[in-house]
Amino acid sequence: MSRLLTAPLWWVVERAEAGPYLRRDAQRFTECLPRPAWVQLSPRARFGRLVVHHPEFRSVVHYRLTPLPRAARWLLRRAYPPLASLHIGAPHVGPGLFVEHGWSTVLTAASVGEDCWVNQGVTVGHTGRGQPVIGDRVRLGAGAVVVGPVRIGDGAVVGAGAVVRSDVPAGAVVVPPEAVRLPGDPGRQGAG
Repeated sequence: MSRLLTAPLWWVVERAEAGPYLRRDAQRFTECLPRPAWVQLSPRARFGRLVVHHPEFRSVVHYRLTPLPRAARWLLRRAYPPLASLHIGAPHVGPGLFVEHGWSTVLTAASVGEDCWVNQGVTVGHTGRGQPVIGDRVRLGAGAVVVGPVRIGDGAVVGAGAVVRSDVPAGAVVVPPEAVRLPGDPGRQGAG
């Protein structure tokens, strides 16, 4: 059924310049999602399942199809609505982008590398001084914030809730500071 519903979109993707990127995006979504049976599907069937079941994937599709004429994009957005709270506004996003639970997520970097993983509530944005550059294979945890003219190196992990305002070297892991205990807060019992 999903193949039939998504046939028009697949037809557009196969003819679009972004087709190879979208095929890699679909492959990456399939690798990252806990759906082992989908790995065995043909690229067209996999694409159809992702379009039907994952609005984050539809948002990635619409981002990739931005060069299409406005009327075509309007029709495709009506037929295959993206996730309204996921905004992808980078001039370049490498192939293999995976967005998990893209609720309330903004990705407005100067560029995003290949095979990146973005969780929900992530903000990648600009300041008056510039936009971030996200390397290849970077993972941005839920609620992470990356702002300003910073570089996130290849293979880096920005943990859930971390705020990044300076460069992160390749392969580094950034985590938020431990929660501050307020006066009078006894904390967890038995912690030592």
